[in-house]
Amino acid sequence: MDSNTLNAKPVLRLALLINMLSVGTLMMVMPLGPDLVRDIGLKGEHIGYISGGATFGSAIIGFFLAPVLDRYDRRVALTLFLLLRSVLIALCGLATEPKQLLLIFIAAGCFSGPLSGLIMASVLDVTNVAERGRAMAFVASGFSLAAIIIVPASLMLAQWMGWQVTFFFFGGMGVILAVAVRIYMPSLVPQASAMTSPTMRSAGLSKMIGSTPFVLAMAMMGLTLFGHFLLVPNLSAYFQFNLDFPRNEISYLYLLGGVMSILAMRYSGRMMDKGSGQPVLFGLSVIVAMVVYYGFISDSTDKWVYLIFMILMASSSARSAVLAAFTSRVPPPQYRAAFMTYQSTVSNLAAGSAGIVSSIYLVSGSANQLVGLDKLATMTIISALAVPLLVCWFIPSLKQSQTSQQVPG
Repeated sequence: MDSNTLNAKPVLRLALLINMLSVGTLMMVMPLGPDLVRDIGLKGEHIGYISGGATFGSAIIGFFLAPVLDRYDRRVALTLFLLLRSVLIALCGLATEPKQLLLIFIAAGCFSGPLSGLIMASVLDVTNVAERGRAMAFVASGFSLAAIIIVPASLMLAQWMGWQVTFFFFGGMGVILAVAVRIYMPSLVPQASAMTSPTMRSAGLSKMIGSTPFVLAMAMMGLTLFGHFLLVPNLSAYFQFNLDFPRNEISYLYLLGGVMSILAMRYSGRMMDKGSGQPVLFGLSVIVAMVVYYGFISDSTDKWVYLIFMILMASSSARSAVLAAFTSRVPPPQYRAAFMTYQSTVSNLAAGSAGIVSSIYLVSGSANQLVGLDKLATMTIISALAVPLLVCWFIPSLKQSQTSQQVPG
C-alpha cells in the first residue's frame, strides 16, 4: 500500500486523538490513586497493580492477535477495538471495591495493544520514511495532550462530581471517537498482504521476527518503557505524600509537563527527519538520567517538583518519539500492524512488569509516603543510558538487513 498524502491528514488526526484517549485513560488512574485510596480502600502501594495489570492484559492479547491484524481493513479493526475498550472504561465507574476496578480496567486494557499496533501501522501506511520523525512526534504528542487535557480534566471531574464520573465521561468520549473513525478514516487494506498466501505470510513474518533489527528494536523499546514505568505510576503519590506537593496543583503539574513534552517532541521530530536522530537520542537519555537523579536519589531537601516533572516528561516523551521513528523502519508494508503490535506487546510487558515491580518493592510509611523509590530510580537511570548504546548496534544492522533483503521503508 503506497503512501497517500490525501489520506494522511485524517489518519494522523484520528491516530492522535485515539492515542490521546487511550494513553489518557491509563494515565488518569495514577493521579486518581490517592482518591481511590480514600474512597474505595485501595492501598497506595497497589496503584501500580492497576496500570501494570492493564498493560499485561494488553500485551497478552496483542501477542496472539498480531499475526492476523494485517489481513483486515485498519478502519474496521480500529472501530471495533476502540468501541470495546471504551465501553469497558465506562463500566469502571460502577466498581465499588478495588478488585472490581482492577478486573474491569484490565479487561479494557486487553484491547489497547491491538489498538496501538493498528494506529501506528495506519500512520506508516500514509507517510514516507523522510517524514516519519514528524509524523511519529505528532501522533506521540497524544501522550502529552493526555497530560494536558485528560489528566487535569479527570482530576477536576473527580473533585467536583466523583471519580466515577471520570470513567463514564471518557468511556463515552471513546464511543464517539469510534464512530468518527468509522465515518472519516479512509479504508486502509494492505494490498501486498492480501496477495500473499498464508504460508508465505507466515514464513515472511517469522523471518522478520528472527532478524537482528527486530530483536534490537524490541529490546530498546522494552528497556525504555521498563525504566519509565518504574517511576510514572507513583509520581502523583510521591509528590503529594513525600514532597508535600498540594493536591489541587497536580492538574497544573500535568498541564505544564504536557506542554513541555509537545515542544520537545516537535523539535526532536524535525531533528530526526534531518538526520540527527542519534545524537538527539543520546542527549535526551542523558537528560532523563540527570533529572531522575536530582528528583528521586539526591539528598536535596528543597526539590522543585515542577522542574522535575516538566523536564522528565519532556525528555522521556521526545526520546520515545525518536526511538519509535527509528524502529518504524524495520517492518515491510505487509507486516506493519504485526510489527507495531508486537512492539506494543513488548512495551506493555515492560511497563506492566515495572508497575508490578514498583508495587511489590515499595512500601507506605505512616503518613502514606513511599519508601524505596530511590532504588527504582537507579534502575531507571541504568535503562536510560543503555538504550543509546543499543542504537549504535541497531542502525548498522538495519542498513545491512535492508541492503541484503531489500526490505521496503
